[in-house]
Amino acid sequence: MRASAPADRAAVHRLLTEAGLPTADLISAPDLSLWIAEDGRQLVGAIGLERHGAAGLLRSLIVSPSHRQHGLGGKLVTTLEHAAPTAEIEMLVLLTQTARGFFESLGYNVVDRSCVPDEIKESAEFRSLCPATAVCMTKSLVSSSAGASHV
Repeated sequence: MRASAPADRAAVHRLLTEAGLPTADLISAPDLSLWIAEDGRQLVGAIGLERHGAAGLLRSLIVSPSHRQHGLGGKLVTTLEHAAPTAEIEMLVLLTQTARGFFESLGYNVVDRSCVPDEIKESAEFRSLCPATAVCMTKSLVSSSAGASHV
């Protein structure tokens, strides 16, 4: 796993296109960070984080078919979740049509789209790239004890 470089964008685009995932704003999305997984010199997985204030839009999680069922998707999500707090992201939001069970197993909860921050609602992913039938999920990255004070 590593942060992607500009030279990786074409390979990420190809992997996403082959899976039928949105790519229209892959280059133009504001504040988008990508991480990739490689097997040798071949890109076999990717995940993106689009920052919107204190919320982050988890997007573009993809693992090549030949590398699925080996925990790579979970490792990509964990990498993103560990990087998010350094960008002061407190909540992750995602839309999915096919991976609800996978994300539930990682602690994400289904929510109504109206419950996400306005900045996320204004993203291209929410406005037009993902269909209205996609399931919206969130996960808080703030521990419940973070706000507790000790007397």
